[in-house]
Amino acid sequence: MRQCFAAALAGLALLLARGAAAAEPEPPPSLEALMAGMAGTSGVEARFVETKEIALLAKPIQTRGTIVFVPPDRLARTTTEPSRTRLVIVGDRFGFRDEAGGDAVDLSANPLAREFVTNFIVLFNGDLAALQARYDTEFHADASHWSLVLRPRGRPLSDLIERVTLTGAGREMTAMELRETDGDRTATRFEDVRVDRRFTPEELERLFAMPTANAGAP
Repeated sequence: MRQCFAAALAGLALLLARGAAAAEPEPPPSLEALMAGMAGTSGVEARFVETKEIALLAKPIQTRGTIVFVPPDRLARTTTEPSRTRLVIVGDRFGFRDEAGGDAVDLSANPLAREFVTNFIVLFNGDLAALQARYDTEFHADASHWSLVLRPRGRPLSDLIERVTLTGAGREMTAMELRETDGDRTATRFEDVRVDRRFTPEELERLFAMPTANAGAP
């Protein structure tokens, strides 16, 4: 479930990168301007490098892959290193597959999973009121940098997530950091970001097909 939330926040970061690029002047003068820049995108696609520091491990884990988000509620995250995995979220369903197999899950039958997904879906739609209802927000901007800190206001997220920090410089999103309440930390950077990406019906069908246990490799 934490992987689901981290992937969703990565999608949010890509949309915020789009917002930063659209806002004037540089950097975004307010959280309102940043959120306004999120509205109306047709889709976002990027490569990512994710580094996860786990207290019980001596060395961090680095993951590489691609992420795609299509509003209002479709997200696909595929990793190629260190192993191949595929996570798909479409509305109230999500599916995950790794080299051991996987299957689709109906979120309506899992209140905890549904709450996780509901919490991040509000982030993708540029709804500042909904964002602030679910998160304590801190936005700072100066002549060259901006940052947005999100702290979950209610359970179950507040039991697991301490804060998420998104940072940018001028028109570019530079980093995302996810800190968990147990001390684990995940840092993500993005490469080759394509904003306002328009997908064909065939691409959408391929990208958001739910993983199944008897499918081929992720």
